[in-house]
Amino acid sequence: MKRDIDPLIGGLASVTDRQAATLLPDDAAAALADRITATASLPAVDGPPAPHRRRSPVMRIGLPLAAAGVACAAVTAVVATRDGGPGGTPGVTTTSPRVSLVAALTFTRKGGYIDVRVRDPLADPKRYKEEFAAHGLDVTLSMVPASPSIVGTVVMMDTSENTGERDVTTITAKGECETGGGGDVCPVGVRIRTGYKGTAAIAFGREARPGERYDSTAPATAPGEVMHGMTYRKHRVGEVLAALRKRHVTVPEYRAMDGNVGKALKPGQVPPTWYVHDAVPWAKNQVLLFVGPEPTEQASSQPPSAPPGVPSPSPTPAG
Repeated sequence: MKRDIDPLIGGLASVTDRQAATLLPDDAAAALADRITATASLPAVDGPPAPHRRRSPVMRIGLPLAAAGVACAAVTAVVATRDGGPGGTPGVTTTSPRVSLVAALTFTRKGGYIDVRVRDPLADPKRYKEEFAAHGLDVTLSMVPASPSIVGTVVMMDTSENTGERDVTTITAKGECETGGGGDVCPVGVRIRTGYKGTAAIAFGREARPGERYDSTAPATAPGEVMHGMTYRKHRVGEVLAALRKRHVTVPEYRAMDGNVGKALKPGQVPPTWYVHDAVPWAKNQVLLFVGPEPTEQASSQPPSAPPGVPSPSPTPAG
């Protein structure tokens, strides 16, 4: 008589994914996933199909029965990652998949503070909220598309309390990006006072998807940005476009000042004899150019104070 052994196995190994992460090392889980998924992706061969044979994955893998639930949890997470589930990217398959059995954030206690960094930038924002709550903190963290040189850094922070002692500050690291003022000390995490009872909203920069506009940007010529090393101010539009084409960079929109109002212009509406005043990263391999008929503009009309709809440079973090 057929007997269903699934409940028996489940009873012996009733662990969650989070518990599984502490029982099965990442390298072992990755190797296990490679062995299992390799079987599923064998190339087809000519001839009649092989007869189907029922096999026990527990016995084939050679794991103790009590560890079967841990192995299944690890494999489930790996498959979810490959298929674009939590922590994964749709359509991406690698030889040795990363196992998403770790926390989305890291929390490190230092004296009376907790240092927080993002470990999984693709996690569901609910996971960030839950992990902050587990440490008694009411913090909302989001990941926003950012230009390449500031990916992984703090691009926005807003707290509900202003006290003499800073309760929420940034953790900085030298050389991780280039700030709007030309510095290279960048915010790579946040430090929160233990017992902080206020609220906070924090945004980190993440890599933009194809065609996705940046919410936060670094200077267009910063290291890592598409115009790094270019000189373009006071150069004619046609000359700058030719230089950008060599880098496979396009300009989807322009901005020109009409009096004190910024006006959006499309390609074809800007004469190649006009001049470029400024540039802002717009999306992957795209920039927005500020242009005009004269080599320079009046100081009151400079791009930083201009049109809505333009990605804003990241604010330089307060020390």
